[in-house]
Amino acid sequence: MTLPAWVSPQLATLVAAAPVGDDWLHEVKLDGYRILARIERGRARLLTRNRQNWTDRFPAVAEAAGALPVKEAFLDGEIVAFDRGGVSSFRTLAGDSSILP
Repeated sequence: MTLPAWVSPQLATLVAAAPVGDDWLHEVKLDGYRILARIERGRARLLTRNRQNWTDRFPAVAEAAGALPVKEAFLDGEIVAFDRGGVSSFRTLAGDSSILP
């Protein structure tokens, strides 16, 4: 089986309240970059939802994804950084060194 050329990321949907019932799952919205990791033959490329290649921006994430024990995969997730208080912080992720410990 080969990977499709592209899969659309699962983007958050704003709602007033989380759905109720045992048939629903939800996740907390983290403040970061939505990234698809395309893994093939032990190498990962990190792609934005607009299909931009951001592998060079997060080489440690690409290396870790490429080391996963899979032949090929698409992983859909959020790259985040946390501030000193443990809250996801876009400023920290973007490299604002004035707020790092």
